[in-house]
Amino acid sequence: MSGAAARDLSGRRILVTGAASGIGQSVSRALIDVGAEVVGVDLDAHALSRAADDFGSAFSGVDGDLRDCQAVDNLVARCRATGGPLRGLVNCAGLYPVSGFLDLGVEEWNAVIETNLRAPFQVTQSVARRMIEDAVAGSVVNISSTAATLARPGIAHYGASKAGLNQLTRIAALELASHGIRVNALAPGLIATDRVMAHASGAGKAEHAAKLARIPSGREGRPEELNDLVLYLLSDAASYVTGSVFVVDGGVTLGIPSY
Repeated sequence: MSGAAARDLSGRRILVTGAASGIGQSVSRALIDVGAEVVGVDLDAHALSRAADDFGSAFSGVDGDLRDCQAVDNLVARCRATGGPLRGLVNCAGLYPVSGFLDLGVEEWNAVIETNLRAPFQVTQSVARRMIEDAVAGSVVNISSTAATLARPGIAHYGASKAGLNQLTRIAALELASHGIRVNALAPGLIATDRVMAHASGAGKAEHAAKLARIPSGREGRPEELNDLVLYLLSDAASYVTGSVFVVDGGVTLGIPSY
C-alpha cells in the first residue's frame, strides 16, 4: 500500500476522546485532513463548539464526563447515533496533575485513574461491542506516555495509570483480535501542547528544564509529530499490527544522554 493510501481514511468514522485540545485536537484535525469523519468527545462543551466551527461538517462534538462510569456507555451510544458505524477510536483524554507521594490524596488519585485508565477501558469496551454488532473491523489507539516506564517525582498516579493503559492495550488486543479489532498505543515523551507549555512557564519551569536536559533530540515534540503514526495505526496499512506500544520521545528513554 502506498503512503498516500495508508493515510486515506475517507468516510471512516473515528471517535476521539479529549478532542477539543492538545493531542486530541491535533489528531482530530489530521483525521479530517485525510477524509475521516470525527466524533469528538470532551468535557468542555464550549471548546467542542469552537472545534466544530473550526473543523466544519466532518466533525461532530459530544460533550460528557468520562469519569462518570454510569454514563460512558450512553455517551458512546450517542456517538454511534450521530452517523454510521464507528471504525476507530483514539483514547486521548487525560489528567496530569503533579503531587508528591506523601501529599497525594485519594481523591486526586481516583480522578487520575478514572480518567486515564478506567475511562479508556470502558470506552474501548463499549466501542468494541458496537463494532462487533455492526460487523466492522476496527482499530483502537491509546495515548499512553513514557511515564509508564520512566519514573519521576510527583506522578505516582499518572505513571501508574499509563503503565496500566499499556497492559490494557496488550490484553484488549489479544481478546479482540478474533473480532478483527486491533488495539495499539503511543507513548509520547514531552509534547509541547498548550497545557504543557503553560505549566512549563509557571510552576513547572524547573521540571520542564530537567526534562529537556535529558532529551537527546534537545527539544519538545510537537503534537502534529504524533499524527502520522496514529493515522497509520487506524488505517488498513497497519492490518498486521496489534498489541504494540510505540514510543515517540526524542530518545529520552534510551538512557543517560551525556557525561
